[in-house]
Amino acid sequence: MEVEDSKTGGRYEIMIERLTLNDFKIVKKDKIRFDSFNWSKYREQEVYKLRLTECQEILGLMCLNEFPPETGINALEIELLEVSVENRGNNKRLQGIAGCLIAFACREAFNRGYKGWVFLIPKSELIEHYSKAYGFVHIPLRAVARPEGFMELETGRSVQLLKKYGLI
Repeated sequence: MEVEDSKTGGRYEIMIERLTLNDFKIVKKDKIRFDSFNWSKYREQEVYKLRLTECQEILGLMCLNEFPPETGINALEIELLEVSVENRGNNKRLQGIAGCLIAFACREAFNRGYKGWVFLIPKSELIEHYSKAYGFVHIPLRAVARPEGFMELETGRSVQLLKKYGLI
């Protein structure tokens, strides 16, 4: 997988791997770059980092939760997703960080037997973006824990993301 330099169009190989205990300490100290969530609360969970293969700087983070068939859901949840501050918005340095993380989640959903089904609970301002950029479908089934409903990627849309981000 690759991300793209917004100014030069250059492409850089990336790696996605589990966050280590040392990485959690680095992220905690780096509140300027990762300011949306308290990642320390997720130490016992399945958290991944995205970085360039050529350096150790963390560019994005994602927390995944499994919902096996016996839960009645049979999908992989993206509980949290955060891109470093310098790679957000119109003036971002690198493009494709969130997409690579979501595509990775799709691949994991296939590898774990969920047929590519991935879901997340969106913030209201991101619903349109997730739909347009990644193909998520908004399901406005609201509850206290999900006031905006949820968004899902089914098998076909997950395959499209895997192709787009070079995972198949």
